[in-house]
Amino acid sequence: MKRSEIKRRPLADTVLATLEPEATAYRELDGNGLYFRVKPNGSKSWELHYKKPDGKWSWLGLGGYGTGDHQLTGAQARQEAAKLRSDSSGGS
Repeated sequence: MKRSEIKRRPLADTVLATLEPEATAYRELDGNGLYFRVKPNGSKSWELHYKKPDGKWSWLGLGGYGTGDHQLTGAQARQEAAKLRSDSSGGS
């Protein structure tokens, strides 16, 4: 699937599995600062865009996409991102 064909967010696992690589790496917003990254070689991973305490924005890799060790499905990545956002806000 080409990323121009994406219709809904958060991204369904069927969409994630079929996203095609392009000439350069790209990120697709899943929601709430969580992005899905696709590299030209076809590897896929999750990244969280967050603001550091000094006010600068940064990226945090959450893991690869899929099943198995250190691989995250869409639901697992959203849970991990929510946990990290909660932890960084002091649990409030």
